[in-house]
Amino acid sequence: MKPVQVTHENERDILNTKFAQKVGSVSQKFKIGDKVRVSKAKHLFEKSYTLNWSTEVFTVCRVALTDPVTYHLQDYLDHPISGYFYEEELLLAKHADVYLVEKIVKRQANKVYVKWLGFDSTHNSWIDKNDAV
Repeated sequence: MKPVQVTHENERDILNTKFAQKVGSVSQKFKIGDKVRVSKAKHLFEKSYTLNWSTEVFTVCRVALTDPVTYHLQDYLDHPISGYFYEEELLLAKHADVYLVEKIVKRQANKVYVKWLGFDSTHNSWIDKNDAV
């Protein structure tokens, strides 16, 4: 339709049909409570075999129905993460309850004291020797 064809009588109809935003039509990839990983920004000459996603798992705590949809995250201690994340920056965690061991700090009979990958030393813990693979 040409701009010349718009009149006072049909302007409301044209506005409703051509430029109306459908409420609730924004598709969401993640739901509240989903466990996700955040993408890592790589520099120009960074090694390609390093991980593209964070080792830490976050939880989606709020979905903002903006255009495009953004997500608010919180860490495993339920502390909110500052900022908003787009769908492209998030990956649904397949094995959210599996954690990687960075190194074994101490050994004792059937137990090992491990440092977890992606966590600081305050989270080091004793686990059964058979659980460390």
